[in-house]
Amino acid sequence: MNKLILALLLFVLVSCEKETEEVNHRIIKMEDFKEISITSEKHYFEEIINPVSIDLIGSKVIISEAYRVPEENPRIHLINSTDWSYDKAKGKYGEGPLELIDASSFFEGESSDTFWAYSMNRRKLVEYSITDATLLGKSEWKMTEPMMNLWFFTKATDSTYLGISREDKNRILEFDLDGNKVGGYGEWEIVEGRPNLNDYQLSTLNGSWLKGNPDQGLFMRVGLRRDRLEIFDNRDKSFIIVDGPDLEIPPFELIEAGGVEHLYIDLEDPYRYGDAFITDNHIYALYRGVSQAEANKTGIIAEQIWVFDHKGKPLWNLILDRSIIQIVVNEATNEIYGLTFDEDPGIAVFQIPEELL
Repeated sequence: MNKLILALLLFVLVSCEKETEEVNHRIIKMEDFKEISITSEKHYFEEIINPVSIDLIGSKVIISEAYRVPEENPRIHLINSTDWSYDKAKGKYGEGPLELIDASSFFEGESSDTFWAYSMNRRKLVEYSITDATLLGKSEWKMTEPMMNLWFFTKATDSTYLGISREDKNRILEFDLDGNKVGGYGEWEIVEGRPNLNDYQLSTLNGSWLKGNPDQGLFMRVGLRRDRLEIFDNRDKSFIIVDGPDLEIPPFELIEAGGVEHLYIDLEDPYRYGDAFITDNHIYALYRGVSQAEANKTGIIAEQIWVFDHKGKPLWNLILDRSIIQIVVNEATNEIYGLTFDEDPGIAVFQIPEELL
């Protein structure tokens, strides 16, 4: 009787474990999506030269310039989404206090009239006023030594940051406001046939953007070279991994340089997800599917947005009428703003289809 009870308990435990794995790892196919074609209206601003990222703080669309634009040009532009007028410039180029070289991402400031810009090049945050006219920031915060190996990071709560590392065993790292590491979540799985890849190499293979919605407590690693989304619920520190439609690991080789074996992915292999945005009910993931060489020839970066629910269930594939490189979603106006990739880059405005509302 005891052996029978033990066997039943083991069966229940194994069944629960398998059920959990199925819930936390989803494999998708293209036929899982329903296609909807959407069109856009483009807004051009002569002040913007070579934009690389877009965000939305309140009603202000924030655009950052590539670091290689002339030094006399500002790094950041604010656009009024209410009437699509140019508001003002921010971000004085430089390495001094309250200056920055680049602005790779943005998030809300301590008050409604401020925002933070993250300078990956100089590993610091600069806070800007939305209302004043100066290019300089009003305060700055430099990353600590424990944060030096981060690719991207963002404010997660009133007391913590989240980031993704260049060489850590965890997918997501957590820091307090003083920059001290307080946690790491989600260890890398072993790659079939390549069990000896180290944390640095696995981090490169799984290179991702970091996107989040602090109000929902949801954050994402958005796969750059793999068809993979890693949805992280910061409330219970759990992950949902969404793989597919392409389940193959991208071709790569290990090359030694400076005494370190670096992982290099074949340049002909296509880039996968280009960006993502988490709303109150959906995940919007901009899908590329072309290599950089192909994009340079055709001028096409991404013409599809895959829409999921918060559990990673595929819903719709939005077919776009123009190529874009990044997106944000304005839930107040039910619009998607895309940063265009063309000779005169600007902002493409798409109406969210009724099916998603």
